[in-house]
Amino acid sequence: MELIAELWHWVVEGVIWLRDHPEVTWSGAGLTALAVLSFLITKLFSFFSRKDTTPPVGNTFTHSGSGTQNVAQGNHPIAQQVNITTEQVSSPQQKAKGDHNVFSQTGDVHYEEHHHYARTAQGIPLQRPRQAEHLVGREDLLRDVLAALGPGKVVTLCGPGGIGKTALASRVAWELPPEQEAPALFPDGLLFYSFYGRKDVGLAFDHLVRSYADDGQDNSPEAATRLLANKQALIILDGAEEADDLPDVLRCCGGCGVLITSRKRSDAPGELLEVKRLDKLPAEEAFRLYSGTTADETTARAVCKGLGGWPLALRIAGQYLRNTGESAAEYLRWLEKRPFRKLGSGKHQEDNAALLLRRSMEQVSDDAVQVLRLAGVLAFAPISLEPVMAVLSEEGDDEDELELRSREALNELVLFGLLERREERWQISHALVHTYARNEEALSRDALERLARYYIWFCREQSEAGLEGYARLDGERVHCLQLIERCVDGGLWEEVKWLEDAINIYLDRQGHWTEKLAALEMNLTAARKAGDRRDEAWCLNSLGYTCWRRGENDKSIVWFEQVRPIDRELGDRKGEGVTLNNMAAIYRQQGRYEQALETYQQSLRIRQEIGDRRGEGESLNNIATVYYNQEDYEQALSSYEQCLPITREVGDAIGEGTTLNNIAEIYRTQSNYAKAIEYREQDLAICRELGDRAGEAVTCWNIGRTYEEMGDLAEAEEYITLAVEIAEQIDHPKLEEWRDGLAWVRAKRQGV
Repeated sequence: MELIAELWHWVVEGVIWLRDHPEVTWSGAGLTALAVLSFLITKLFSFFSRKDTTPPVGNTFTHSGSGTQNVAQGNHPIAQQVNITTEQVSSPQQKAKGDHNVFSQTGDVHYEEHHHYARTAQGIPLQRPRQAEHLVGREDLLRDVLAALGPGKVVTLCGPGGIGKTALASRVAWELPPEQEAPALFPDGLLFYSFYGRKDVGLAFDHLVRSYADDGQDNSPEAATRLLANKQALIILDGAEEADDLPDVLRCCGGCGVLITSRKRSDAPGELLEVKRLDKLPAEEAFRLYSGTTADETTARAVCKGLGGWPLALRIAGQYLRNTGESAAEYLRWLEKRPFRKLGSGKHQEDNAALLLRRSMEQVSDDAVQVLRLAGVLAFAPISLEPVMAVLSEEGDDEDELELRSREALNELVLFGLLERREERWQISHALVHTYARNEEALSRDALERLARYYIWFCREQSEAGLEGYARLDGERVHCLQLIERCVDGGLWEEVKWLEDAINIYLDRQGHWTEKLAALEMNLTAARKAGDRRDEAWCLNSLGYTCWRRGENDKSIVWFEQVRPIDRELGDRKGEGVTLNNMAAIYRQQGRYEQALETYQQSLRIRQEIGDRRGEGESLNNIATVYYNQEDYEQALSSYEQCLPITREVGDAIGEGTTLNNIAEIYRTQSNYAKAIEYREQDLAICRELGDRAGEAVTCWNIGRTYEEMGDLAEAEEYITLAVEIAEQIDHPKLEEWRDGLAWVRAKRQGV
């Protein structure tokens, strides 16, 4: 394995050396040799590690539902550590059955690690972006930026696209010493976020929160504000002209230093430093570095003048010359026939970039053109090899040959400066190149369908893999959202539906609410365009559920209210019962108990009429909970006692245990301790039968506390001891509290 790693190191070093030596030019054979060598080393690595991680390309997909289950979505704390289950809010998980019944939101949870960035030994984030290869003519400006930065200060680098703002910001991050520790000026680390292709500031809040918090489920502006309130970090916000509400992000930054890059002067709330085009001497130096040209001074400077001293243009032109062998004089003659427009306007920048990029694209293979089109469909973020293989695949392709072709196409684009290598991924080298690929190089409908099929397969497979799969999906999430949008634009309604379905569970369990809402709203658009009323209802219900998970109850009700007419139109009585149940749950949370009861009872009647016994039990449980909240214990007890035999009839052991616990709590509230213990003992037996150790511990604690209230301290000590022993074995979060309770009971028994 060490030999294979060393071979790979030689390949990378070789590419860097060849790139920096203009006397060596690339031929088609050279590209093929490089692709073959990297391919063989990859295969050797795979052979020795006995892992084949390359998924099949272009597979067809089928959708199989895993069924649904009713689950309690939360607990309502009552009295002394005794919990009574609250209402059950329902949402769809799978689309195969076309309904929107209840599903579990529990299960594996993986909080996204920013694994592509370093951290200190203490876990402080050091999100230094890729360092710019060449930073010519910016030395004075770099010193000015470093001098201006500090805790609580906001500095903005402003200039047209491609002028070098991001490159300068990345150099700032690397100039702050030391590399492996947080800078003294910013002891809480470095955070980097790019708005390119991610204009929704909700995603920025999510990134800021997850950079520090182990539990990133609350990614609201308020959560970000609380988290950053006492921190002194440097936050780099790149491409701020794309942000839909930059001031909202800045308000949460507290005492942190902020470095903004933007094309808009209005984005500068503090000190503004303008990034201008390169003067003729540094422009010539940059052009020679990129091109390796030995052209005379007059010709080189004329090219630089024709390119307006624009750093991005100097790079594109330079790498074009390096890889085609065309002379600077020939390039100058071409450029004089197609003069640049004056730098400044965003549209002019895009037009200028497109002019140069079209010339580069004329020199690359058809496969390379297809790969750039693919990169334009996906987000402005690193992409892996597999989607490239999916797009380039043809019927009957040998997989090894396909991988070789894909690597060769990627290498071509790297050599022309259009892609950059990021370990085992590739990224478009600049936002303007991405804009060109998105607008000028359209991917065919057939290729877009192949790409969508690949991502549907990939997202399903990774979602089924649990935590490890979620970690892999972290790197593809932004691409999936962008791909869904492109499928909407292309009228691929079924692909939109299945892409959203494939990524739905992952987004929900990981708390990526902003992306989940965006995906659902695009799916809703597709469903309405396709006239798929059942999927439209599914989307509306899911939007309501997701807003409920975010604590946005008013928005949730608005979504749920749109579902009911569709349920009635489709004759979906079961779906209507679920929708009513969901609306009632929110009314209860808002303290609108009478409206909640009325709506729950409507849900109950429907479920009774259609013979939905499990749903009937759920509605009775929820009605009882409202009565409990109103302290109407007799009515609550009556509803729970109607619910209990139904849970037994349908084999819902978890629901049975929950109902037993709730009945016990009512008896305890009424000081009927013997009855309370009788029902809790039944609940305990179910916990043990199910192997529910956490439930067993809580139930033992509740029984112990009930005995304590009865004055039977011996029995109280016995059950609380059991609770503590189990808590120690499973590292229960209430362990210390229960130990204190046990110590108190023992002391009281001894008369202390």
